[in-house]
Amino acid sequence: MPDCTHPHPQGSVAWLDTLLTRQQECLQFYQPLLGWTGDPDPNDENTRYAVQQVHGKTVAGIGYMPEDQPMMPWTGYFSVRDAEATVARIPELGGKVICPAMNAGEMARFAHGVDPGGAHFGLWQALSFHGFEIYGEPGCLYWFELVTTEGKASAEFYGALFDAEVQAMEQMPDSYWTLHVDGEPRAGIFRVDEVETPHWRPYFQVADVDIAVAAALAGGAHLADPVADTPFGRMAGLTDPNGVEFKLAVPPTGR
Repeated sequence: MPDCTHPHPQGSVAWLDTLLTRQQECLQFYQPLLGWTGDPDPNDENTRYAVQQVHGKTVAGIGYMPEDQPMMPWTGYFSVRDAEATVARIPELGGKVICPAMNAGEMARFAHGVDPGGAHFGLWQALSFHGFEIYGEPGCLYWFELVTTEGKASAEFYGALFDAEVQAMEQMPDSYWTLHVDGEPRAGIFRVDEVETPHWRPYFQVADVDIAVAAALAGGAHLADPVADTPFGRMAGLTDPNGVEFKLAVPPTGR
């Protein structure tokens, strides 16, 4: 059970959450699907934030958003050493700041931005809470991927913003790039010809994709990409009952 009890490297995804009106329905969908546990915080009058855990280790957050506010689909927060300095660079690199750096209690300083292609992303400067505490297990984030029509420009934006190395995938040099931090791939950027709204999507690790897909469909999800074997594992794409895209994956043998 690999854990992450130390700050995540700059440019890697440190946290993942979603805020929506149908918070309880969202919990009822993802908890049995991914083995998550965690109840809404009764002391949080605004978002009723529910930190989700696997084996007692934090993996994600699900919060409440009032009906008069737009829902926030799964949002990844990239680890940064200095939130203010990183926020200042967003417009310099062609993006937009939609929420300046502020404190999430004593846990972290966070911010929200939009990249040049229009995709929303978050920043996370850890204080007392580093973010994910576990990975490499069913129920954890396996991969994080941007779907956009502005692939190369987006890759250059994130590479410059986080001082990360950008590599074009050998098999798809004109349509897929990866962000590398400390020599390891941390996120992917997938260029498509059309997408209604550019967005980041999470891949959640599961023990058995076929069983998990059946459970997700029974829970109200819709199948977007059927189960398939890939060089990166057995995967499937779905949209949850709120219409938010996500993927399920089993890593390839030996990984």
